[in-house]
Amino acid sequence: MIAPEMTPFPVSPSTVGAPRHEVFRLPAERAAVSDARRRVRSWLTCQQVSEDARDMAQLVISELFTNAVVHTDSSSIACVLQAIPGQLRIEVRDQGGSATRPTPRDAAAGDESGRGLLLVESLADTWGVVLGERGQGRTVWAALPAHSA
Repeated sequence: MIAPEMTPFPVSPSTVGAPRHEVFRLPAERAAVSDARRRVRSWLTCQQVSEDARDMAQLVISELFTNAVVHTDSSSIACVLQAIPGQLRIEVRDQGGSATRPTPRDAAAGDESGRGLLLVESLADTWGVVLGERGQGRTVWAALPAHSA
């Protein structure tokens, strides 16, 4: 389900369940996607999130980060991870100048790309996009089920 008008998840200690969070910034380069996946897995392991949830989160961060690299003119990309009881929240914030919203599309059988947001949509409980002020940047976020290891 896409919720385009929702705002990104707040990183705030006052949120119910006192979320644990991690924020990191990487260069907007294809080579940084693997670093984003490693950081997600490492942090979620420390948070004692189940292996299935870690795997799903790695797929989601990989797709969202790759989209930000490929479809924006960003120089860096920020990632925000939050773990609250039963849920993992992921945000990918780019600096792109386009006012368009990322949307899932139907890729043809022979296409080598174009299925990332469909994958995110199938794994996430919900996800959405928030455009930055004055058309600068956007935040794509997803909420995933997360169970303790």
